[in-house]
Amino acid sequence: MNHSLVIIASGKSTRFGGFPKAFCSLGKMRNVERTIALAKPYFEEIFVVVNQETYAAGFCDQLDAKTISIVTGQGDADSLLKALQQIRMQLEASGVVVACWGDAIFVSEEPFRKMKEYTEAWNTETGILVGCSVDQEPYAWFETNGNMICRSHFRKLESNPCSEGLHDQSIFAFRFPQIISYLEQYKKYLGLDVYDQDTYEASRGEMKLLDAFAYFYDTESIPAAEWRMLPGNLVQAFNTKEELDQIIKSMVEN
Repeated sequence: MNHSLVIIASGKSTRFGGFPKAFCSLGKMRNVERTIALAKPYFEEIFVVVNQETYAAGFCDQLDAKTISIVTGQGDADSLLKALQQIRMQLEASGVVVACWGDAIFVSEEPFRKMKEYTEAWNTETGILVGCSVDQEPYAWFETNGNMICRSHFRKLESNPCSEGLHDQSIFAFRFPQIISYLEQYKKYLGLDVYDQDTYEASRGEMKLLDAFAYFYDTESIPAAEWRMLPGNLVQAFNTKEELDQIIKSMVEN
């Protein structure tokens, strides 16, 4: 079974001053370069997806991966869909696509190894896997039914947020090409399919992957997303230069 990795690095990074977080320096290499190096042993092909501004600025020059640009803004699931639609002819007709967020810092190769291991043991009913761990005070967490994800909860929207919860680790696996039709169906459900995909308008709303899991669970024609456990503390996130510096310091110390 062919395995491809898609690194979604197309966000605007508004909370980071507009500089693309995937291309921040971690010392000897940029974050996305580190992600590619860690993932390389486990995937036949790796794609990096950026917005048009990042691509035009030359950030992707000399990356050891194929790069594409998209119009971004309608949410991470929309960015993933646009990327898959663009590269579908370059992928195997039947296989697995693993997607990860480009601004996540992967401490080791273990999340990539485990996700490939899980997908190689897929049964015929499984179509979506979410790499998770139990985190303290997560910004988002899942409500589950066995191995299936029923709902996503977000700390900023909850009056009584959890102190510990099952949280995604910025890495997801999908059966390809089925995931394209799943996301297209969700986009139509949100009413975003009527717009030109090469335009962006914030007032239209966003197509978020974590929100899509509730729709998949409730829709009979799409398999529910399933969670799989990953070791904790192997994926780090940052929104400020100070948070990035602290992560780099901890990686050096360990």
